Amino acid sequence: MEYNEYATRVLIRQRHAELQEAAHREALVRLAKAGKPQRPALRVALGTRLIRWGAWLLRERYPSASAH
Repeated sequence: MEYNEYATRVLIRQRHAELQEAAHREALVRLAKAGKPQRPALRVALGTRLIRWGAWLLRERYPSASAH
C-alpha cells in the first residue's frame, strides 16, 4: 500500500475540524449551564496584562506606524 500524503493531509484536516466543532459545542453547553460567561484563567489574564504593560512601557521606543 502506497503512502498518500495528500489523502493523509485531508483526513487530518477533517479530523481537526471535527475536534474544533466538538470543543465549540462543549463550550457552548458549558456556558449555557453556567448562565454567565467564565472569566479567563488567571495565567491568561496575567499574561495579557503583562504584554499590554510591556507595550505601554516601550511605546516611545517603538512608535506605531499610525502615529506618523
